[in-house]
Amino acid sequence: MDQTPVTYFPPATQRQLELNRERIRGKPYAHLFDERVTLPTRVLPALAAPMAPEHTLPLTPEALDSLLDPGYHAVENGYCALPDGTGYTASLVDFPGCTPEMFQWWFWWHIVESERYTLWYPHNHVRCVPRVTPSELSARFAENRFDGIALDVDEYIGPFFQAITIEVITPEQLGFDSSRFAQAGVAGAGCARVWLRRPRLAVCKMVHLVRETPRGFELRSRYWIAHSPALALGDVQLPLDALAWVGRGKRRKVARTMAYEQLLHDQIEFTHLATFLARAHAEFGACDGEQLARTLRSTLRA
Repeated sequence: MDQTPVTYFPPATQRQLELNRERIRGKPYAHLFDERVTLPTRVLPALAAPMAPEHTLPLTPEALDSLLDPGYHAVENGYCALPDGTGYTASLVDFPGCTPEMFQWWFWWHIVESERYTLWYPHNHVRCVPRVTPSELSARFAENRFDGIALDVDEYIGPFFQAITIEVITPEQLGFDSSRFAQAGVAGAGCARVWLRRPRLAVCKMVHLVRETPRGFELRSRYWIAHSPALALGDVQLPLDALAWVGRGKRRKVARTMAYEQLLHDQIEFTHLATFLARAHAEFGACDGEQLARTLRSTLRA
């Protein structure tokens, strides 16, 4: 597959790359830190202009389950703002030579140490810390149960620094009929709600579907930006009626910008992960829950 080198980086992410270079020095996986990131050339037209809104996927059970039908949607890579001021991003990334098991392992392995997170996108990833105790992490790893974990993540989406919490939910909570996964060739699904941490504001819902292919697997992702926004006040969630106090034109402008940056970010980070996932798994995939717990315990003490 033809790849186009990414050569434009905002100053803040240029500085983050310098910091990440120093942070990862001496780590046993430092040789996997590769700042050369690329985009599949076939994706460039999708970044040149917004997709037609009629090709977006509503966040309904019926629409979600259409992702389990054979073939592809009319738009698998695209972004746009919708009339209600929300944003939408669709992204498809190929993982040749990789297996769904490797992808699943990656999400357990990288969350226990933020330096591992920087491998994924050396310019834009800053920090990833799970909101679980080391013993709970070990037990969850043994059960292979990722849903219910919340991750505090710091990263750049384009030039914008984001301090967010990713709350992992089940596919059923998002609206999928997971009984159809096996027949659809779906070997894994990651669904989540995304919150800003300060203020605690719901800003996105997303899904990653892992679908097996003859070459390995492909990752089909969808993001619904500013969908059903809510402000969390303690245990109470206050709906914000699509941020009604902000002018609709301004909301659409912000949504279009963030949907575009999300497509660019998704394509770069997952394309980059595909370049080293098999090597990382071959070298570090023999970890167990107790090893992950020890690393997390050390990270939390630091």
